[in-house]
Amino acid sequence: SCVTILPFCLCSVSTSPYDYEISDLLGRDNYKEMYLFIYRTDVVSVVETYQYEDPEDVFSREPFILRVSAPHSKAEQFVLVPLHSAPRDAVAEIDALYDVYLAIINKWGTDNIMFLGDFNADCAYVQPSDWSAIRLRTSDLFKWLLPDSADTTVGKSDCAYDR
Repeated sequence: SCVTILPFCLCSVSTSPYDYEISDLLGRDNYKEMYLFIYRTDVVSVVETYQYEDPEDVFSREPFILRVSAPHSKAEQFVLVPLHSAPRDAVAEIDALYDVYLAIINKWGTDNIMFLGDFNADCAYVQPSDWSAIRLRTSDLFKWLLPDSADTTVGKSDCAYDR
């Protein structure tokens, strides 16, 4: 598939070595997606992967979590957590990332965690009044890197999907 060919294409046009980690197909019903991480092996290495188990079935596409080692960075090990939330369930799915956070601490004993993705976290999907129900936003444990005012889209809309 194109997904597995892409890292090899990168290697053919770059002197840097690449590898990848890919999740299983995730999703409900007939619509499925995969999470794909492509990384430079001379910069980071994957220590362990973890497919979040979602006993409450909150997530349409459960996070596929990577613990990585980056010995030349300030945080020598950290965890990457992607989420592509379902637009209609964005508030509940973003809030449930707090439970993912707790599971990672329990599993790996670290809070060096970065949440990534298309959260569908603006405009019609997450209203300003919804943020008070999202623990990632109300807890002082988390730092949001992008202000709500940042326009991170390339289209005419300024609906941010990444906060």
